[in-house]
Amino acid sequence: MKQLPPIFKVSNSSMKDTNRKYYYEKVTNTRSFKDVSKDKDQNLTIEEKLDKIFKTKRYAFNIPVVIEFAGKRLDTYLALRKNDAVITLDNDIIPISTITSLEIKSPSQ
Repeated sequence: MKQLPPIFKVSNSSMKDTNRKYYYEKVTNTRSFKDVSKDKDQNLTIEEKLDKIFKTKRYAFNIPVVIEFAGKRLDTYLALRKNDAVITLDNDIIPISTITSLEIKSPSQ
């Protein structure tokens, strides 16, 4: 069997997803880790979360979210925000005052 050049060989030192991001310091070339906190948005109110979603520089349409309101849990995508309501891609109009929980999902979920 023909030997592959080293650039095409698969290394055994693959990084595993452990909620840590590794980076290399330029001066010392040592590897250290940095903890990733996934619950940094837990202290924000619903209004602040919606502001964060719709006032970004990226396109704020078709954002996957999980919304809890009036005893219902809705797994949907946000379309737009009006003055006092949020409209989803399923054409559901949800008043902001009734929303109890809002979670932004990653696109891969």
